[in-house]
Amino acid sequence: MKNLLTKTVLTLALALTAGAPAALAKAKHSAAHVAAVKKCNEDYAAAIKAARSLKGKERKEADAKAKMEKKQCLAAAPK
Repeated sequence: MKNLLTKTVLTLALALTAGAPAALAKAKHSAAHVAAVKKCNEDYAAAIKAARSLKGKERKEADAKAKMEKKQCLAAAPK
């Protein structure tokens, strides 16, 4: 029984260590995706900079609009 348990544990440990690199590997994004994300971030930064010149409710609305546009831009970016 002890021998069976030892073999089972060793087999599981080997399987987990062999599969770990594949599970931890990140998917590479395409150049189009990277460029689209960069443009979204630049547009967001420009919108936030412009919103800083506003005051009160207008600034709050401009910030919310910029965040929403960034979210939509990132969602539309090619994968």
